[in-house]
Amino acid sequence: MTTAADTAFLDQALTELESVRRWSPRTISKLETLLHSPDPWAVYRVDPINFAAEKGISEQEAIDLLLHAANLGLFHMEWRLLCPLCTDTVSSCRTMSTVKSSCYCHLCLKSVSVNLDDYITVSFNLSPRVRELPWHKPENLSVQDLILRYRIDRRATKPGYGPFSEIMRQFARLADYLQPGESRQVPLAAPEGWVVVVMDAGANSTVIVPTGGGQTGNIVSARLTSQGWQDVPEAVAPGEVILNVRNDTSRRAPLIAGARPGDVDTTGVVMGPFLTGNRLLNNQTFRTLFRAETLASGEGIGVRDLTLLFTDLKGSTELYERVGDLAAFALVQQHFEHLRQAVQQQEGAVVKTIGDAVMASFNEPAQAVRAALAMHREIEAFNARRGTRDLILKIGIHRGHSIAVTLNERLDYFGQTVNIAARVQGIAEADQLCLTPEVLDAPGVRELLGGRNVREETAKLKGIQDSMRVYRVNLA
Repeated sequence: MTTAADTAFLDQALTELESVRRWSPRTISKLETLLHSPDPWAVYRVDPINFAAEKGISEQEAIDLLLHAANLGLFHMEWRLLCPLCTDTVSSCRTMSTVKSSCYCHLCLKSVSVNLDDYITVSFNLSPRVRELPWHKPENLSVQDLILRYRIDRRATKPGYGPFSEIMRQFARLADYLQPGESRQVPLAAPEGWVVVVMDAGANSTVIVPTGGGQTGNIVSARLTSQGWQDVPEAVAPGEVILNVRNDTSRRAPLIAGARPGDVDTTGVVMGPFLTGNRLLNNQTFRTLFRAETLASGEGIGVRDLTLLFTDLKGSTELYERVGDLAAFALVQQHFEHLRQAVQQQEGAVVKTIGDAVMASFNEPAQAVRAALAMHREIEAFNARRGTRDLILKIGIHRGHSIAVTLNERLDYFGQTVNIAARVQGIAEADQLCLTPEVLDAPGVRELLGGRNVREETAKLKGIQDSMRVYRVNLA
């Protein structure tokens, strides 16, 4: 049963949300329309990428909007590990600290391992403080809603067949709770080449019995115990089949069962665009509002594609000697703020500052290059306003795979890509940007550099065994 909205809390939160930054026209009203949707499932697992497409706003603004809304208590973030074969939710977490990179999919009966930029997705669920909705108490849902709406993502589709949840709904002949000790007998039509499927959503356990194979008989018995399914035949004769299912556990078991063609399996299910964990880690708003969100100690999750940018100041030691510690510190802090703005405008995030240096991460190399060019312009303008060139940047960018980790209670990255990016910055000279081929050859990067002189050379980077090609770009 849906309860009425807490209008006082909702009005206050929306007022605060409107004031946190400048939004595009009608952005807050578009969110408010969603919050008042009569469909309770419309505010379950709201994905910023889909919300942006539906409401005609930018993806970055939609991500920031929902992050700020979650920070104000309107939504709760949900981190999900999806099976890359069927997109079923094999793990769901309220915080990043419990996210794992591998799990066992009981729908596909396979172990799965994924990266942050593949099938770890982040969505937003309306808080019960706004209004209580049926899915806030999944134990009260019907089995069809529990499995086909609460578990299976509505955007998951089987190419050539349509939404995966509808495929399951079409072939389901049993979708109900079985009480402890209860039995059900379900008649099924299972021609040759079909399979009989029985799924227990309560324990994430599935059995699949193929038809054919020279077997005789038309009965499939499946007994659910605390150790899983027992007494299940390896195959059954095609034709009219009787499914006998019994719950021999001490709990109420949510079961869905039926027969479907064997070629309509769980593999090959795809999802449309969604907010990945990697993209969220590269979002400055997330890192600012949810800085307490970290991975579990000792847990590292792979990132398949990451672009890292490092900066440093030329002659910072001499700067401290020339203007004094206090003045130099103030200058460096102002320079950090200019760099942060350039990073955030290109949908990146500052991972950390290291002395006078910055480490930033991006989803795309072109974003990092645009940020580097903007950094140089901003610092040059800052120097011009002061009438001196106290701050001179050196920048390096590299792209590759990495591992997201928690270091010093902060989200960070580890691996050779990080090392190379830092070393590439280390060979840059004053007013120079150094790139690796992985960056220069990425879409849009050469066009961004325009008529600038790009000089190729082979460099021996400290700590890197093989020499590497790098490209120097003069920014001044």
